[in-house]
Amino acid sequence: MSLKQICIINMYEKLFKLLIYCGKTIKILVIINKLKNVDGTMIIALYIANDSNSKEFANIIRETLLELDPEVEIIKIEDEVLNEDNWENLMKDFSIQKANCIISVGDTGTFLRVIFLSKSSIPVVAASSESVSFFTEINPINLKYTLASILKRKYDVDDYHRVVFQDSVTNIPIPALNEIAIFPKDSALLMNYTLIIDKNQLYRGRADGLIVSTSLGSTGYALSSGGPIAFGNPDVLIIVPVNPLNKEHIPLVVPIDSEIKLVNLRSRSPLEVIIDGQMRIGIDEEILVRKSSSKARIIRLQAKKNILAKLRNRLVELDLRSLERVPPSAKYIFKLLLTEGEMTQKELIESTGLPNRTVRNALSILKEKGVINQRPHLRDARQSIYFVN
Repeated sequence: MSLKQICIINMYEKLFKLLIYCGKTIKILVIINKLKNVDGTMIIALYIANDSNSKEFANIIRETLLELDPEVEIIKIEDEVLNEDNWENLMKDFSIQKANCIISVGDTGTFLRVIFLSKSSIPVVAASSESVSFFTEINPINLKYTLASILKRKYDVDDYHRVVFQDSVTNIPIPALNEIAIFPKDSALLMNYTLIIDKNQLYRGRADGLIVSTSLGSTGYALSSGGPIAFGNPDVLIIVPVNPLNKEHIPLVVPIDSEIKLVNLRSRSPLEVIIDGQMRIGIDEEILVRKSSSKARIIRLQAKKNILAKLRNRLVELDLRSLERVPPSAKYIFKLLLTEGEMTQKELIESTGLPNRTVRNALSILKEKGVINQRPHLRDARQSIYFVN
């Protein structure tokens, strides 16, 4: 806390005592408490998946946080599976107003659920004891380093657009971070629809389904259905018909502020919307899809993930059986090189928070296994650049 802040607090405390002496009442005490908490105790919420590994990892996170800062306040929330019957009540009951950040402990599904439920501007960070996804920032190897960064508030927060849909049944905007997909419940059947963008009817179509994706979700379900990749997280929405009968109904990229309507939705099977692959909701014959009024706030503790590296990690299948018996640190270094691309030893140390010796040993093991290689750094003869073969 700065000297200026201390002086202001002292001034308010003297004023508060004077007002009490004069028999006056005023809410200056609230101002004093807020000023004292400017750089005060961190409040961290743990959103924990309902499986034994995640619960165990959450306990380790809690113990490590308290070890690093005995005054940290920790709130624990248990994950619940979203469905058509409970999502509205869960969203209403999900209230974390005072936390500085939320740590999602579990897989990608857990992370997407907490993003879905959270209505506040509190940033979220993903932690996992097993899976390494595009969102994962905290794992058993870099645990102490990343948690220390959170406690010191040394992290970046990336804001991502979300998309929402509404229909006459729900009448409440329902958000998605990656995509909203519309399909018949019976996957063997087709659906009919009319696509309208900004009140202009584009075409009438027939397909297996249709996906409206954000730029962040463009490398997921939309990509596997023939959609384009949105590089650099542009402000766009991507509309992807899935296996359309008319091959001229190709994927479309529209501005983020576009209003997308699907009307005359019909199929021999009931239709449903799938939110980020996590929840299915039955729909009527018409839905509206548009940009959400609130963004998802995601904490980044490591170097920003590169979408090209993410795509490479998705498309390139590597034989990892040779790494089954290597130390966890070597697996972590390998996955980092796979997702981030080539890096120097110094960059690996900075990104992982691992000791120099551990990184050197991991690189040596991976080279012996033949899964990575190195070349000289052209600008610094003391450094080598490591990359996946």
